[in-house]
This record gives sequence, C-alpha cells and structure tokens, in this order.
Amino acid sequence: MSAASGPHRATGLPVLRGLVRGQLARTFGGPAFDPTADRGDAGLTGPGSPSWRVIAEPAAIAGGVRGLLLQVAHPLAMAGVYDHSAFRDDPLGRLQRTSGYVTTSAFGSTREALDAAARVRRAHPHVHGVAPDGRPYRADDPHLLGWVGIALTSSFLAAHRAWAPVGLDRADEDRFVLEQSRIAALLDPRVDLDELRADTSTSTAFRAGQVPLPMLEEGYLPRDVEELGSILAAYAPELGVNHQGREALRFLRWPPLPPAIRAAYLTLFGGAVGSLHPDHRAALGLQLPRGAARIAVGNTRAALSLMRRATGTSPSMELARARAAA
Repeated sequence: MSAASGPHRATGLPVLRGLVRGQLARTFGGPAFDPTADRGDAGLTGPGSPSWRVIAEPAAIAGGVRGLLLQVAHPLAMAGVYDHSAFRDDPLGRLQRTSGYVTTSAFGSTREALDAAARVRRAHPHVHGVAPDGRPYRADDPHLLGWVGIALTSSFLAAHRAWAPVGLDRADEDRFVLEQSRIAALLDPRVDLDELRADTSTSTAFRAGQVPLPMLEEGYLPRDVEELGSILAAYAPELGVNHQGREALRFLRWPPLPPAIRAAYLTLFGGAVGSLHPDHRAALGLQLPRGAARIAVGNTRAALSLMRRATGTSPSMELARARAAA
C-alpha cells in the first residue's frame, strides 16, 4: 500500500488504519522481510524507484489479482499450478507466499530478495509434467518464466495507470518494466545466485544493469514498455482456458477470504477483469460488455481511494526506507 493523498497521506485515518492493515496482513501476510537485517542496504531497486512507488500503492493489490488472471490464461503455466500447487488445499497460504515474494523482491534487502528467488527456484525442478493437451511443460522453461514475469509486470503497470492518484511518466514506466524484468530474470537457473549473494557490490551492480541476466539478454523479458507490449502480443496464439483454468477462475471469483474483506476483494476482482484487454478476457472465457468493464474499473477506483485514505503509507515501504537510511 502506498501514501494517500491529502492530510492523511502519511498516517491514514487513525480509527481505520489498524483495522484495515490488520485484515490485509491476515489475508496477504505481514512484512515478508526483516527490517532490522542488512541495515543500510537499499535492495534491488532502492528508495524512490518506480518499483517502490508501484508496489507500495494499493492499486498493486488489484494488479496482483489481474496478474494471476493473466497467468491462468496460459494453459502450460496453468498446468504447472494445477498439478503442483496447493492452491486448492491451502489457497490463502499460496496467496501469502506469492504476495511475500513480490514484497520481498521490492522492499527486502539484496540478500533477502536473492534468498526469495532461490526459494522459488528450488521448487521449479519438481514442477514438470504434461498438460491436458499433451504438451510437456516445466517451470524453469524460460518461455514460461517469461510469461509469468510479464503477466505480473504488465498487470502492476496497468493497475497503476488505472487507479493510482499519481501516475508514472513514460521514462519511469520504462524503468519500472526494466526493474521488474531484472527481478524476474533471477528465477532463471542460469543465474548464479550464490555468487551474487557473496558479492557485496551486487545491489549497486544490479541497479546499474551490470549483472548478466540471460533471459533479459535473449529477449524473453522486456526492457521497456514498447517491448513489453510486443512480447505480450506474441503470446496471444498460445492463450486459452481449459478445465484446469476454469477451476482456478472459480477460486479467484470466490476465494475463502474473511467476510470482512470479501466484498472489497470482489470489487477489486471485478476491476481486474474489467481492466484486461478484451482479447485476454476472451482467452479466459470471461464475457464482459465494454460498459460493464468501465463500471467495474470505476468501482475499483472508488474502493482503492477509500483504502488509500484509511491506510496511509505502505508499512513495508516505511520499514524498507528506514532500513536503507540506517
């Protein structure tokens, strides 16, 4: 969550702040990094970066839901989740782990962000199989890793454009795409994370683009907004939904959330669907007339505005800023 506008920018509304933050923490998990560790470390992107601004903004919650919808649209990516994920048995746990990875990558120290990437990578060799259409898949395939990465990056960017009170200019949008691509490229098994962890200059080198990242160099991940659009469009022939995807969509439509925040989630889910490109909605089998999509996006804007005023500055960003300044 990010800073709110107006007089409640830093602290939010005192009566509601604790309640809303508590509900969000129970659903998405608390801070996924240790703000007392690695003091002085600015992390992979650093204070003031577009990634800090975007991920700290409440719109990123709706962006995350949108990103999950896009991931479902690729049958091979969906097969990996369906066959090897605990989303049916422990849906909130999976949601918290995903949220924790995104938060740690943005606001954790360099070591913590690399450790988060390593945890994901340790699981990938076990995630392989055959999709319902007979095609083999494996989680560490750069092509599938690229899809998962751009699904999140494009969705966080779309959500920020649609719902953040202060948007990014084009240069910062390009920088956000590059930052997120660099983070996504760490999931490539060809990147030596042990070597990066052992190098005290990694944080500075990573932000300067001096760390070799094969997925970025080979074009699986974009360097700017234009490349993001091109790569996203190139996946279009591969997208569609089968029985696995439809089951995931049923969960996303009605997850086992606490009643107090279910109504808010459903509003964000509607906005996430409404903000999808019509071709992506069609690939998911989600029919939504243009007028209904605009209404859903508007309802999400109103809900996020209330959340922003209630919660104030993102707790994770506050902790990360204090750690970096120590």
